[in-house]
Amino acid sequence: MDKDRSLASEIRLWIARNPGRHFTLNTLDTEIGIYESADKNNRWHIIDRLGKEGLVEPYGSAYRVVSVDLTPLNWRGADKSTIKDIKWPFGIENYVRILPKNVAVVAGSKDAGKTAFLLNFIMLNMAKYPIHYYSSEMGELELKERLEAFEETGLIPLEDWNFNSFEKAFDFQDVIAKHPDDIHLIDFLEIHKDFWEVSGIIFRMWERLKTGLIVIALQKNPGATFGLGGARSLEKARLYVTLDSGKMTIEVGKNWAQKGVNPKGKTWNFKLVDGCKFIIAEEAWY
Repeated sequence: MDKDRSLASEIRLWIARNPGRHFTLNTLDTEIGIYESADKNNRWHIIDRLGKEGLVEPYGSAYRVVSVDLTPLNWRGADKSTIKDIKWPFGIENYVRILPKNVAVVAGSKDAGKTAFLLNFIMLNMAKYPIHYYSSEMGELELKERLEAFEETGLIPLEDWNFNSFEKAFDFQDVIAKHPDDIHLIDFLEIHKDFWEVSGIIFRMWERLKTGLIVIALQKNPGATFGLGGARSLEKARLYVTLDSGKMTIEVGKNWAQKGVNPKGKTWNFKLVDGCKFIIAEEAWY
């Protein structure tokens, strides 16, 4: 009984620290350290009690932590000076406005230009805003060579780059919390299983923001409308673009830059030169 109470306290604390999170029992076992059969049996009863208390609820074949915390929206005191004058590759800013505490997703098939898109974004905005770039697959030399390509193509000298770069593949919400008013680029968000969790992962990043912006690169199957995680990957996105070989499309643009012009379906056909320079061949609507 004492062991049960100790385990119940650990699980309650974990629940309190993860509002809104989707989880499986295997995830809970791994993060808390539940290995013994007796403890796993106790854990079943504890989750059942927490469900009856309204703290967790079934979510498909998993569970969700119920979140009742409310943050008042002081819309009367909202400061328009916090709106960032963001520039995008392809001139996306002419179609979609970015507001404080926004998330943008760039879902691209393999080698379609996700990293080139993000590096071009840095080039366009680094003079105005602090930018933190997180790469899950490039080392120092590879990143340097990618940036040297911009110089060799005549876009920008190597020494003019000004951004923070890090090797990181998970727990982005923790570093975002340290700089909630800055721009954070995630290249890319790796998800190897339980793709349905993508919405919870993005949510935990979003809730750490204040006036900043997160741009997330996601892997996408060729021809698919959305990245891994499907439609759940767009739940927090105010801008959602897809990249396939030679084609970029705005799938979602919540805040229209032009009155009466819905940006959904705006497409650009392009060529990518030396992995860094986008040359637009055609613009259209689908």
